[in-house]
Order: sequence, then C-alpha cells, then structure tokens
Amino acid sequence: MNENEKYLLKINNLKTYFHTLDGIVRAVDGVSLTLKPGKTMGLVGESGCGKSVTAYSILRLLPLKTCQIKEGEILFHRRNGKEVIDLVKINPQGKLIRSIRGKEIAMIFQEPMTSLSPVYTVGNQIIEAILLHRQIEPQEAREHAVQMLKSVGLGMAESMIDEYPHRLSGGQRQRVMIAMALSCNPSLLIADEPTTALDVTIQAQIIELLKSLQKQFHMAVLLITHNLGVIAEIADEIAVMYLGRIVESGSSKQVFENPLHPYTIGLLKSVPIIGNQTKKRLAPIPGSVPDPLSVIEGCSFRLRCPAYKQKECPGQEGAAMVEVEPKHYVRCLLYDRDEGVRGNEN
Repeated sequence: MNENEKYLLKINNLKTYFHTLDGIVRAVDGVSLTLKPGKTMGLVGESGCGKSVTAYSILRLLPLKTCQIKEGEILFHRRNGKEVIDLVKINPQGKLIRSIRGKEIAMIFQEPMTSLSPVYTVGNQIIEAILLHRQIEPQEAREHAVQMLKSVGLGMAESMIDEYPHRLSGGQRQRVMIAMALSCNPSLLIADEPTTALDVTIQAQIIELLKSLQKQFHMAVLLITHNLGVIAEIADEIAVMYLGRIVESGSSKQVFENPLHPYTIGLLKSVPIIGNQTKKRLAPIPGSVPDPLSVIEGCSFRLRCPAYKQKECPGQEGAAMVEVEPKHYVRCLLYDRDEGVRGNEN
C-alpha cells in the first residue's frame, strides 16, 4: 500500500486483548486495514474471528476493566481533511471521542431490538442523537428525523416517529437504526451484520438501501458479515479475518475470482450455488474456530487446513502478509515473498 495514498481510516497492527479469569483472549491480534473515502470494505469471517471487536476498537466502545488495546494505531482523517488523530491514544470517555461517535463515525449494530431503548419512541432516540451533535432547535431536529426516516424508505414517517420499537417489524427497526446512524451525515459508517436477523427479501432491500445512501451521503462503509453473498453485492475491497488476524485482502474481484488462502477458498465453497450445480454437495470447512484462550504456535488455520493435512504446507512457522499480485495480499505459507506461489489448494 502506497503510504501517500489518501485514506479515511488506517489501522496498523492493532492488538485488542481481553483479560479474563481463565487467561488472555487475543480477540484482535495484529490487524492492519486501510479504508478509502467513499469506498466499501467487507470484513469477512466466521463468528469469533474478531470482526466486531475490531469495530468496537475503532469507536473505543470496549469495557475498560477487562479489555485493553495492547498495541497498534487507528488513524482517522477528520472531516476537515487536515487533522489526523490516533483513536487509540485518546480518552475513550472524553469529549473528543464523544464528538466523533455518531457524528463522523457511526455504527449500525447487529441486533436493532437490543440497540433501541424499549421505553422511548424511535423519534426521541433519533432526535437525541441529532441534538447531541448539531446546534439546532428540537422542532428542527424532529423535522430532520422525519426526513431521515423517509430517506430510508419508511412510509408514514410522520406517525412512525412516535412509535415504540416493539411495534415495528425487524426490517423497520433496522431502517430506524440506519436513519439514526446517518442523521449527522458521518464520513464512515460501520455496519455490523446489518442483515443477519432479517429474511432474504428484506436483506436484499437493506443492501440496496445502504448502496443508495452511500452514494447520497458520500460516505465510506466498513461492512462486517459472514455472508459472502452480501459482500459480493456491495464491497469494493475485502479483508478475510481468522482468529484475530487478516489472512487475505484485496479487491472484491480478486478475492472472488482468485482466492488464495485455504480459509477463503473454504468460505467460498461453503456458499450455496443456485443453478446447474444445485445437486453438488457443499464442502464445509472442517472443525470450528479454536478456543480464543488457546495459543496456537505457527499458522492459526493449520488445524483445519486441507493443505497442511495433505502435507503441502512447508512448515508450521508463522507467515507474514505477502503481495501475490498488485494489492492482493495473503498470509499463508503456501506463498513465498521471493519465490511467488508454491502451491494452491483449490
């Protein structure tokens, strides 16, 4: 990555650890990402790989008593375009991060029913976010909230603004969350599994809505999901995460057309295909993500990797990210920095 290339968010070697009674959980263990203005990055991986903890680290929403950002940088270009701040170094409860959360970096949480307060109307919750970051009168904030509800495709917004979350459907609550997140026109939107609890039809509507709103508000999107079908629809770049580390990154076209890491290949083989190959059985990745308390020497995917089981892997030592083709990186011992591709388990 060219250091002079403009970026909105740049994460360098981020390590976020949880200290528990049973030991240290290395939830994020050396993650590096670069997100450009107006682009969408898909962060993909199974549950327990550290995707959500990466997002919470960006917004500094981690429990202070049990969690610590051990190392790394989270560099963010503020809206004025001149100031670059390291979010790791600022007070997670201070005025600066509070001025950034919701205004310059917004987040759509995984489950809207638990994210919205059941004792306040959706309008009150959106208006509160607007008044916190904008110097306007309450009536003007209410009018803006109504416009935001309309912009996310909710009909009868004038009456829906006074409804309580439990009276709305799952798709409507998700749209309310999107309206709240975009109410202050953030430059970065973090969407954590925004379609998980929705049926397929509503999922497609939410994805189309995010795509149209991204163009309208000119914002960057960090989309966290395990659904590769969703990623294919919206992402410009993809980062594949496994056990706290990025194991492959590149453009959406590169990752889908030429997957390099055995984990990425396994994820793609696990996706159902509609058409002539419907009779072909899916090939799930064997096993599951290891216990986060365990410390695996060498390659973290080794215990589930078909290449290692077939003795194609040259060894157990750790691997660094290698650029196999322009801007397509992989962390795998099947690839050598100097010799190029040694092997590929397709």
